[in-house]
Amino acid sequence: MLFKSYKPNKTIISFELFPPRTDQGIKTLKARLPHLVNLNPSFITVTYGAMGSTQTNTLEIASYIKKTLDIDVAHHLTCVGATPDHINDTMNMLLANDIHSIVALRGDPPKEEPEFMNAASEFQHAEDLVHHIAESNAFSIAVAGYPETHIEAPSLQSDIRYLKQKVDAGADAIITQLFYDNNDYFKFVEACRDAAITVPIIPGLMPILDVNQIQRITSMCGAKIPPYLMQELLKTEGNPAATHRLGIEHTIAQAKELKANGVPGIHFYVLNQYFHISEIMTAI
Repeated sequence: MLFKSYKPNKTIISFELFPPRTDQGIKTLKARLPHLVNLNPSFITVTYGAMGSTQTNTLEIASYIKKTLDIDVAHHLTCVGATPDHINDTMNMLLANDIHSIVALRGDPPKEEPEFMNAASEFQHAEDLVHHIAESNAFSIAVAGYPETHIEAPSLQSDIRYLKQKVDAGADAIITQLFYDNNDYFKFVEACRDAAITVPIIPGLMPILDVNQIQRITSMCGAKIPPYLMQELLKTEGNPAATHRLGIEHTIAQAKELKANGVPGIHFYVLNQYFHISEIMTAI
């Protein structure tokens, strides 16, 4: 079980993919997957769209990685709007496909209903989902952590209290949201340890390949781009090759510093691309 396998003095590398929405997109990703697997990540995770979007594609991609490419895989699972029967059916399908690791998340409510809650669901929070999965004793479980605080949390302290509840419910590891200043991660880990959270805390890194894209992503999730990095990125405007170079070099520097500080793993959000993660893996 993947999230129980982190060991001291070893940095486990993992990749995260998202399931394409179209048949052609799935075909393209499957053609690219052997190249990603050849970079020797310890495992790959596949995201899961809330409220029905791309959920079937997640299992298809995860099963293909596990069965055809013979590499360990973790399947994301969100609970917003889900009933217990739906969650149980998904867990049974995962076991039928020899998948025993889950990244358990609340998921986002529909954009048109930001206050959405499904009265038929027992799963109002990720903690509820973690507890339900853990009761099966069939999966290892990772949950999300937020070095710069979850966008809905009133404070870092309250966010960490809720994170501890998820861990106490049965999570084996924490994977962080993307960040671009390692100091945010180090301070977050220290705060978690002070709160008696002892499970591995895996930093999540997303290389910057497009300034507009990363500004959109960070604005949605509450992460920040440090001012010095933003200034350098703006200098590359209109020059995609220069943006890629800067983004890749920044991620390499982050990863090297994190490894030097003994992190248990690094989880790369690879955005279904290959060229940049290949260079990063070579460098680290």
